[in-house]
Amino acid sequence: MKIRTLVSAGLLLSLTLSIAQPVVAATPVKKLLWSQEFNEAAGTPPSAKYFKYDLGGGGWGNKEMQWYTEDAVQTNGEGQLVLTASKIPTTEDGDLPYNCFGDCQYFSGRINTQGKIRFKYGRLEAKIQMPAGSGVWPAFWLLGSNIVAKSWPTSGEIDVVELRGREPNRDIATAHGPGYSGANGKTGVKNAPESLAAGYHTYAIEWAANKITWFLDGKAFHTVTPATVKPNTYVFNQDFFLILNVAMGGDFDGGLLDTSIEKAEMKVDYIRYYSINGVGKVTTK
Repeated sequence: MKIRTLVSAGLLLSLTLSIAQPVVAATPVKKLLWSQEFNEAAGTPPSAKYFKYDLGGGGWGNKEMQWYTEDAVQTNGEGQLVLTASKIPTTEDGDLPYNCFGDCQYFSGRINTQGKIRFKYGRLEAKIQMPAGSGVWPAFWLLGSNIVAKSWPTSGEIDVVELRGREPNRDIATAHGPGYSGANGKTGVKNAPESLAAGYHTYAIEWAANKITWFLDGKAFHTVTPATVKPNTYVFNQDFFLILNVAMGGDFDGGLLDTSIEKAEMKVDYIRYYSINGVGKVTTK
């Protein structure tokens, strides 16, 4: 800034003052590399180019009580992919037609991108309206693409969001790896002001070498780094594939399932994947 001032002998001098300017952090440059917007006609299945189904029952290692089917995952014609858990009709004898560590109570949906598309670093986000009800267990998550060779949890797991139906305000974000899996995962929780089933929210991770940060509606709330998992091994500097599912019952929600629920829907408005400042890679096949 330049200030003019009068001095003796009638001379007009210019005095230059140096004023420190605040340092403004550069805005990260995001580039959209892949997305699914789900704007197809009602009843359209997820793209077979990118997704495949996990089918059947068996409790999935957590005493869950759903039977996964293809019919439970389709677009609604309003711009969303819907994963629907619906009560299984009983037989004429009052029996349920399937068994998975006890009686399966619901049909539901689970899809993944394993062997079709995988991701490394960047920003992965989805806009979702969660299902409601005690025992409902929706999730948007990733597994290490080397899971066949290394097995879980050495392959790594990144839970972008999980929800316990009995705690509908709590966004639960977790990293699982060798020595810190299951109940010992590295977990962060964000309490929302309302039920996450009451409307759409954006769930995201920003993922770089040696660092993952979780976001709810654009606000960071959890970070995992190699220091976080010491003395165990950090296993997240590799490719991962994504998964969406709605489980019913199971250990995560304490084994509590409100079996009066007739239908529970997880509505996915979009999934988007970005590079950040040129860092981020999506690989098909």
